[in-house]
Amino acid sequence: MSDLEPYASRRALILGGALALVVYLVPFLRFVFHTLITLVHELGHTLVAWAFGIPAIPAFDFVYGGGVTLHQGRSTGLTILIYVAFAALAYWLRESRGYLVALAVWVGAYTLVAFTPLHEAIEIAMGHGSELIFAGIFLYRALTGDACRVPGERPLYAFCGLFILLSDAVFALSLLTSPDSVADYEGAKGGGHWMDLSRLADEYAHVDLQAIVFVFLLAVALVPFAAYLASARARALDQEPEASAANEAS
Repeated sequence: MSDLEPYASRRALILGGALALVVYLVPFLRFVFHTLITLVHELGHTLVAWAFGIPAIPAFDFVYGGGVTLHQGRSTGLTILIYVAFAALAYWLRESRGYLVALAVWVGAYTLVAFTPLHEAIEIAMGHGSELIFAGIFLYRALTGDACRVPGERPLYAFCGLFILLSDAVFALSLLTSPDSVADYEGAKGGGHWMDLSRLADEYAHVDLQAIVFVFLLAVALVPFAAYLASARARALDQEPEASAANEAS
């Protein structure tokens, strides 16, 4: 690792964070860049739906704003294809008993989730969940420079990750502290508690909305720590060959 690496990481975070704050404080820019979050959010719903054999398409909601994921019914052909993939993986791992046992447990858990309402809860949660995953990946790349071809990419990754986290944190705090924000949120999409966190609270967890929002806010706060720990681990792995080479040379 270069001696300039820590400086490059700090520089990326400072520049990206400053840009994220400026964009968030300008309403028009915040609206424009919020489409990034909407796209990531709906993509999370979509990928999980497909993973459980349910064809889905992400789209922008031109009636109420934001996004919406359009679903079809569960596809028998797609479900069979998923299990064929499991069988092919089992054949590939046939020489490793440990991996086969782990795969069997995974298939059992997948089946339990896929054919119960649990898959719906996971799909709903992975809207906001995908935002946090992408934010973590962006921050990891800003911290490590992984997959960055030019130096300017690192501040851009930091901007994307920090803008998502800032938006999500403000959103969660508003639901925790403002009854008006709660009313607006639960009345969105024409009312009827169609919003993700409301559905998780009412239909699955059977708790107050604020409890789900608090868990979400906690997850938002943990993302930077997870990205930092992952980047520190990556740097440690990079340094191991250098240390071994130095020991051999001495």
